[in-house]
Amino acid sequence: MSVAARRAVFFPPLVLAALAFAACGSSSKTTSTTPTGASAPANTGTTGSGVLVGKQTSVALNPATSQLLKEHQIVVTAVAPATYRTTLLWPVSGGQIAVASAAGTIDHTGGVRLSHAGTSVQVTSFIIDTSTKQVTALIGGHTLIEGAATALNSALGVSAFKAGQVFGTATITLAVKT
Repeated sequence: MSVAARRAVFFPPLVLAALAFAACGSSSKTTSTTPTGASAPANTGTTGSGVLVGKQTSVALNPATSQLLKEHQIVVTAVAPATYRTTLLWPVSGGQIAVASAAGTIDHTGGVRLSHAGTSVQVTSFIIDTSTKQVTALIGGHTLIEGAATALNSALGVSAFKAGQVFGTATITLAVKT
């Protein structure tokens, strides 16, 4: 079974109100931020594609989402090796991007656990596709279809999650081998 067939779209707008890239390639370093989620690094002086060899994605929860989670008594914890203090941090485990446009996929290890009233759902194996502006993940180790919000509500016994909900803002720092 292909990886794409085992994944579900998870909070598509998590795709991130802003993406920041620090690409460390063989020829230069650069950083670019765009508020639209359309990821495009500054001129790197390098063309072609690069294999991602590490760094991290940090996600600052949207204040409205943080409030919603509190109101519904949903506790967010990290699944190692991800961490969570004031932001969620997921290590980048691989992927590939076009150096000139930052179009590609970014694979992560770890995940997040959402818990409510003794029930929890684990969301792991995040992949960010910067071309489609989609985030996919495994939820509870199982395949899910695009009804992720409905499935999370059902699993946790809440009505907190809605389609199109903005989960947070991500900053992506990448090490790229070109």
